[in-house]
Amino acid sequence: MRTVFIRLLREEEAKGESLKEEVEKLRNGKPSDVIFVLDPSVFRQIEGSPFAYWVSDRIRRLFTELPPFESEGRTAKQGLATADDFRFVRAWWEVAPERILDGRRGPDWREDLKVFQDWCRERTFQGKRWVPFAKGGEYSPYYADLHLVVNWERDGEELREFENAYIRNEGSYFRPGLTWPRRTQKGLNIRVLSAGAIFADKGPSVFTSLQALLTLLGLTNSKAFIGLVELQMVFGSYEVGVIQRTPIPDALDSQRERLAGKAMAMCDLKRKLDTANETNHLFTLPALLQTDGETLEGRASAWFERIREAEEELERIQREIDEIAYQLYKLTEEDRRAIELTLKERKSQEKQQVALGPDLQTLVADLISYAVGAAFGRWDIRYATGEKESPELPDPFDPLPVCSRGMLQDENGLPLKKTPEGYPIEVPWDGILVDDEGHTQDIVACVREVLEIIFGEKAETIEEEACEILRVKSLRDYFRRPGKGGFWEYHLKRYSKSRRKAPIYWLLQSSKKNYALWIYYHRLDKDTLYKALVNYVEPKIRLEERRLQEMNERRRRLGTGGREVKRLERGIARQEAFVSELYDFRDKLKRVAELNLEPDLDDGVLLNIAPLHELVPWKEAKKAWQELEEGKYAWSSIARQLRERGVV
Repeated sequence: MRTVFIRLLREEEAKGESLKEEVEKLRNGKPSDVIFVLDPSVFRQIEGSPFAYWVSDRIRRLFTELPPFESEGRTAKQGLATADDFRFVRAWWEVAPERILDGRRGPDWREDLKVFQDWCRERTFQGKRWVPFAKGGEYSPYYADLHLVVNWERDGEELREFENAYIRNEGSYFRPGLTWPRRTQKGLNIRVLSAGAIFADKGPSVFTSLQALLTLLGLTNSKAFIGLVELQMVFGSYEVGVIQRTPIPDALDSQRERLAGKAMAMCDLKRKLDTANETNHLFTLPALLQTDGETLEGRASAWFERIREAEEELERIQREIDEIAYQLYKLTEEDRRAIELTLKERKSQEKQQVALGPDLQTLVADLISYAVGAAFGRWDIRYATGEKESPELPDPFDPLPVCSRGMLQDENGLPLKKTPEGYPIEVPWDGILVDDEGHTQDIVACVREVLEIIFGEKAETIEEEACEILRVKSLRDYFRRPGKGGFWEYHLKRYSKSRRKAPIYWLLQSSKKNYALWIYYHRLDKDTLYKALVNYVEPKIRLEERRLQEMNERRRRLGTGGREVKRLERGIARQEAFVSELYDFRDKLKRVAELNLEPDLDDGVLLNIAPLHELVPWKEAKKAWQELEEGKYAWSSIARQLRERGVV
């Protein structure tokens, strides 16, 4: 028995009218490219019998005539589900680098993969608590940085004791492979999985021989392969079983080198752009320091042109990959049209290969953020001055470093703890900068010093242009704004990903925003807040009290009446308010300092910053503190310390 199918997926509106028109065509025997008549028994050629009525028998037969993905040394697997990501998962930049699995220091994974995997497991018993974690993410075929880490200390001891966690296929942990977001509305997008990582339930992975990984990366991102996947499923959930059943061309080896070379080219184009993203493992310099130009706008234009050229090249290579895959599957022009129809009306797939990139304002904010990091001694400014050359891109399957490439680091790839000889910046190793004009550690002055080192005599002009683009009166205005248009808001957004909000430059601000401390999270220790009080806040109070005293003495000398007296009295009132504001700031900071809490970066940014919620302009910090007071997060170090002190 033959059945009629009418496909109206392309109709955004008036489907009823369109249906009437197509039925009328059917009755009158008129041709239509959306009417399909066939025997439903042919659906059984594809496991699950999906209603793939719009493709030819040739395409359906691929599922019975070609080997499935899950064969010939290829396999697709589900991974780890923690069931409590807030407890077990972190953004990679919010934990101590010393606690991250240092896969690059291990045996060569290419020579003996089993030895490498065993070494990685052994390192988790040697203080390496956090392991790179592939857990899906945004649409990004071929390559996407792994921005999460998971607690796998002592071979996952804590997770094994957590009854709701699901640990699957751990024999494949630390293997290089390919991974993809299981749930996405933008289409299947398979990307590199670095050696030394763990994959998730929401980031399932595929494995094959090391020699075939890049070839498979190219094939699985082709329209042909993705179309065959789409035939089998409900749009939006790319389950392991679907990938396992998808046919693979039996002549794949004949195009191994071509597909591998093109897949590598796709990876490299995208990775080069990511060297400007400061939350990326590949980061070296912000975009405006990777291009030339007399002005920031000129440099930005050069960067946008670089993105445009990369997009064009990505589109060109993708077309070549698609053509190779179509030929491997021996698909006719009619089949190709059906495959592309199968991909539905996914919005401009080629345009999604690379995000268009940030706008001019964001690029300038990135530059200022880099200057802050350089001032703190996080970034190595010698890459910006040209004293050091940017390193070459590593193999995409190499284990990830524990620090970004552009960081100021020692011979072991860990953050430096002292200033190198001849280094052009005096690093504040206490991790504190202050919003206090005239202070040696004033954040504005320190950022200006960085700009002067990079731009020389043009620094002042660059600063003025930056402020104009950022729409602020001055750099100080930019740093003082806690909300929209300020550095804190930008930083919070930049360092938030996959529901992890993890700012690492903390703004501790007085009630009227006239005074603030900026604290670098990775330099936190049990004495940081006392250092802030003794070295910054209390000297500031003494200074401003002396100024107030001098103003009062001058007022007494002037006697009564007169314009000068009134002006001075207004100044005294402002100074009294400022001193009061400083005392309020000191008291709030002192209350937290006197708790004598030991920061534990394993707890993550939010729980460490929560005790400072009265000083931090971030609602999430206050909410976390309230939850701690209620006894939540009992597993954390901060909660244990608060219990010991009787706070909760």
